Amino acid sequence: MEHLLTSLADLMEEHDLPALLIGGHAIIALGHPRSTFDVDLLIPRSAASAWKEHLGRHQYQVFAENRNFIQFESAPSIPLPALDLMLVDEDVFKTLQASRTQNEPIPSPSPQAMVALKLHAINQPGREDTAKDWSDILAIIDAQSLTLDDPEFSATVLKHGGEKAIARIADHLTR
Repeated sequence: MEHLLTSLADLMEEHDLPALLIGGHAIIALGHPRSTFDVDLLIPRSAASAWKEHLGRHQYQVFAENRNFIQFESAPSIPLPALDLMLVDEDVFKTLQASRTQNEPIPSPSPQAMVALKLHAINQPGREDTAKDWSDILAIIDAQSLTLDDPEFSATVLKHGGEKAIARIADHLTR
C-alpha cells in the first residue's frame, strides 16, 4: 500500500493535484494501527475533473459518483485497492489544509480536524457503521493525547458532534 500512496503523492506533485489523506490510512498515520482496504482522499470540489482524468490514465475507473464522493476501482487486470475521493468546498479544503499534518507521503488533516470529519460523518443520514467511526475518534484522541480540557478541541467536538459526543468522549477519557 505504501507504493500506492507514494505513487499518488507523485501524481499530486507532478500535476498539482490537491488532496489530503483521510480514512484508515490517516488514522494509521496519526498513530493508531488498523486495517483498511482502500485509500480515501479529501479534495476540493474544483479539482474533481482533474483527478478523474489523471486516475483514468492510471487504470482507475469511476465506480460510483455523487455530489460529495467519487469512488474508483482499478481495471480488473490490475489488482489495486479502491480509491475514494471526498469532495468539499474550496473554503473547507483550505481550512483543513492550513492545519494539515506533515505525514509522508501525503499529508492528512490535523488530529482535531480528523475528529471533526468523523463526527460529521457519523451525523450523516443513512450512516451505517458509526461504531467504526467512534473507534477511530477514540483512537485518535488516545494516540494524540487530545483532551476536552482544551477549549479549542472541546468546541470542535461540540460543533460537529453536539452534547452527546462530548459525553461519550468524556466517558472514554475517564476510564
